[in-house]
Amino acid sequence: MNADTIAFKKQLEDSGTQGLVIDLDETLSWTVYYMAGELAKRYGNPEDLSVEELCARMIAHDVPFWNVEEIRKWGLQALESEEMTEEYPIIKGSDKAVEKIDHVIPVVGYLTLRQTSIRGSTKRWLKKHGFPDVPVITRPNNLKLEEGMKWKADTLAYLYPHVISSIDNTLDIFNYLPSSYKGTIFLYGQTDYPKSTLNIIPCKTWDDVYKKVVEYPAALQRTAGDPT
Repeated sequence: MNADTIAFKKQLEDSGTQGLVIDLDETLSWTVYYMAGELAKRYGNPEDLSVEELCARMIAHDVPFWNVEEIRKWGLQALESEEMTEEYPIIKGSDKAVEKIDHVIPVVGYLTLRQTSIRGSTKRWLKKHGFPDVPVITRPNNLKLEEGMKWKADTLAYLYPHVISSIDNTLDIFNYLPSSYKGTIFLYGQTDYPKSTLNIIPCKTWDDVYKKVVEYPAALQRTAGDPT
């Protein structure tokens, strides 16, 4: 585990704090929407799709007219751009929901696949949109993006039981979390998920996330256990 994560866990241990972490891309930040618009401007949109349609196709990895080496290279570079990071649109309602959630269970940090080189611009984006000023745990610069989800799952498991819950939009993390993981995952933007022994609560909207956090405080406390 890297030094930043070890220090973050120690900080939680020393303060006796338990809380949740939140994902960024497609959870708080509509990153793919921004990228779709930029790609259309730079490389064209031959099927004349709306940005929303392009987003859906990108998430499904089904945009053959952008599946060329030059565009893939630009996309990877763009994800490492501090300037672009600060321009991502906020997912509507996420700021107000997070503010309310923080009164129910502390938001202690953000856990993201973004690499450490853009942590500064990520913090500025969070501040600009009024999100809690808490640590941002980022993927180490020397770790490839395709290795990121395992790193994220390992980090979440390592931080338990000081981090007892997460809000995340991706199903991929479930492939890497150990079946013994006792934390609660609020699965944003989803109404269904593969059968799992993990404690997963699907939430279609941010209003749903807040309602579920309020509705399941007993479950959260039960997963918290003894932090020692």
